[in-house]
Amino acid sequence: MILLNLFYACQSQDSKVVLIDKLDKSFKVARFYEPKLKKTDELLSSDVKKMDKKAAKKALETAMFAKDTLAFYKSNGRLPSEFYVESTNDWMSRKEKPVKYFGYAYSTVAYDEEKDTLAILNKVAFPSLGMTENNKGEFVYLLATKTSKNKNDVTNILSFLKKNCTRVNIEDQSSEKVSCWEDKNFYYVLSATDEKKEEILSYDQSGNKNSKMVDVTDIRLKIYSKDYVQTMRNEKAYLPDFIPAK
Repeated sequence: MILLNLFYACQSQDSKVVLIDKLDKSFKVARFYEPKLKKTDELLSSDVKKMDKKAAKKALETAMFAKDTLAFYKSNGRLPSEFYVESTNDWMSRKEKPVKYFGYAYSTVAYDEEKDTLAILNKVAFPSLGMTENNKGEFVYLLATKTSKNKNDVTNILSFLKKNCTRVNIEDQSSEKVSCWEDKNFYYVLSATDEKKEEILSYDQSGNKNSKMVDVTDIRLKIYSKDYVQTMRNEKAYLPDFIPAK
């Protein structure tokens, strides 16, 4: 609790963590990720073999990030829309010619589930965060994920959504528990999947692991700017089925 309060106090100064309840359309995605990308580049260009054990351990435990260019592509009948937006590095789009460029996607490619915090919503800390901006540098959507052992995490997120948003009816055709919500500027899509996960407790001298199975919930929170959704409709580009048809 003390750590979360500290993040709230320092957010305006260092922007190391996204406070989702404070998110608005003016959020500068590139500004948030630039120092993280710089640190990732420095780590990738360093020689871990030349570091002492302490420095090498710290480097290997540091979260890493990536930036991709996004573009519009013709769906050629693969999707129920004329176009779709994808990374220019994606294996399906790599050989295709972009219709036009859309923006940039930033993602967390390595992180520590227990130690890292990139976003917070109603006391729930997310260790992995992806965000996208358009060519104008405007926020378009966010994906925050975590594998949680805390049964209260989903309840706390829903508590925020129920208090601040209006629920939107959607057709859920997946096995996940999915709910969609909206406020003035955004659509929020929350999914939660319960499963069992192996937790490694230790290794013996022979390398055999001591582990147990624990109950966890895979949480995915997506936030879409309504301006982005309208842009996709105007461009006849693909949108996920759970985005309300308006």
